[in-house]
Amino acid sequence: MHRACAVLSAVLVTQSVSAQTPAPDAAAGSPGGRRSIEYGVRFGPAFTSLTSVETFDNTAAPAAAEPTMHFGGFVIVDVAGPLSFQPEVLFAAKGNRIHDKDAQPRITGTGTKPPQADRVILLRYLEIPLLVRASKQTRDDTSVYLIGGPALAMRRSAVLRQVANSGRLEDIADQVTSNNLSVVFGGGFQHQRWLVDARMTKGLRNVAVVPVPGEVKTSAFAVLMGVRF
Repeated sequence: MHRACAVLSAVLVTQSVSAQTPAPDAAAGSPGGRRSIEYGVRFGPAFTSLTSVETFDNTAAPAAAEPTMHFGGFVIVDVAGPLSFQPEVLFAAKGNRIHDKDAQPRITGTGTKPPQADRVILLRYLEIPLLVRASKQTRDDTSVYLIGGPALAMRRSAVLRQVANSGRLEDIADQVTSNNLSVVFGGGFQHQRWLVDARMTKGLRNVAVVPVPGEVKTSAFAVLMGVRF
């Protein structure tokens, strides 16, 4: 009888301890509670340029990089150790500010400056970067990372736009190829749900249907902020 009571007491204690022990987080795929799959949204400014503007407008000369906004979503899938696969879908625009070749320099109180841009060549894309991410944990909820990989892009529109009146557009889609291929590389910082990275996107493919007098390749430097859901 005493032995049965002792066995019953041991079983009850074991069950009580098991009930109070929290079950492992099913979403945790690695130490520190990091999930095996993460996803979220990101956005930020980009400074973009084209290797040739005369190909799309033979009366034009380059004036300055064109600032644009990139925004979209991302997924991070753990692969092995510090490596992850990070596909993204971004609405991105690449372009260049231009002025007429015979435009006169501006004379100001501080000297002579180049002519001011009066038009913009603007190419809008749906861009799909397929990135490899290498992370290093610095604290339980903080990490730094490097990213790199190809980016595929599908042209959404291509226009020649007036700077003073953005509603005045000339469609140049027939001069621009329907897709683009780039390489992306950069690095960033993640803290809890928040992340920010700086990246270069260099075009590998000519995007001019008729590359005369020169091929046109896109380029962008972007700083993208993001939040993980």
